[in-house]
Amino acid sequence: MLRVGKVGYINTLPLFYRLRGFYVVEGHPAELVKALRASDIDAGIVSSVEFFLNPADYWILPDVSISSRGEVKSVLLLSTKPVNRIKRIRITSRSLTSRYLLLYILKELYGVEAEEVTGNEDAFLTIGDQALSLRESYPHVLDLGEEWHRATGLPFVFALFLVRKDAPAERVSSLHRGIVNSVGAFMRDLREGKVRLPSGVDPSYFTRCIDYTLGEEHLRSLRRFFAFMERETGKPAPEVISLFRPE
Repeated sequence: MLRVGKVGYINTLPLFYRLRGFYVVEGHPAELVKALRASDIDAGIVSSVEFFLNPADYWILPDVSISSRGEVKSVLLLSTKPVNRIKRIRITSRSLTSRYLLLYILKELYGVEAEEVTGNEDAFLTIGDQALSLRESYPHVLDLGEEWHRATGLPFVFALFLVRKDAPAERVSSLHRGIVNSVGAFMRDLREGKVRLPSGVDPSYFTRCIDYTLGEEHLRSLRRFFAFMERETGKPAPEVISLFRPE
C-alpha cells in the first residue's frame, strides 16, 4: 500500500476528504520532508522547496497543489512594528518554503534584512492553523501570499504533492485520481453545507484563499521563485519541473 504524507493543517482537508486505499502518515511539513527523503513514505504534500532541493528524486503530481492567488491567511508575518522597522524575526522551522518566501518579500519588496532570532523578536513567521488563530492579535500583519501576488501577479505555490520516482506508477496514478476526486467532492459538499468545519474556520478560506490547482501560471511562479532560491543558496534551479503523467 502506498504510504502518503499528510500535513496536519486544515488546508489539507480537501486533499484527503474522500481519499481511500492509502496508508496516511501525518506530520508537520519538515517531518514529512525527512520521511520522504528517507523512503519512509512514498508521496506527500510537502513544501515546494523540497523539489528545488532534490528534483531528481521526485515526480510532481499534476493538477494538485496548495497555492494562493492573493491573500492566503495562513502564512503570516505577525509584528509589533511596521515592516520597515523590523530588525529581529523568529521564523518557524516547519516550512522552508515560507521561510524563503519571507526572505524574498523582505529583501526584494521592502529592502529589509532582519536578524533571525529564537526569542525577543520584533516579528515572527507563523503558518497553518496557528496563523489563522493569531492574525487578529497583532497590530501589523503581512500576508505572504498577498505580497507575492501583488509583486508578481502570479499565484504562489506553497506545497506540492511529491512522489518518489521509485513508487509504483499504477499506484501513483490511483493516488492522483483519488486526490482530484477528493478535492472535487469536498468543494461540492462545502457549497451544499455538508462539511463540518472546526469552530472559527470560515468556508471562504477554502474557496477564496487556498487554490488547490496546478496549472501553467503556477509553474511560471515556481520557476520565478526557484530563480530567487538559486540566488540565495547558490544551488542551480531545476532545469525541468517533472510532472507525473497519469496512466
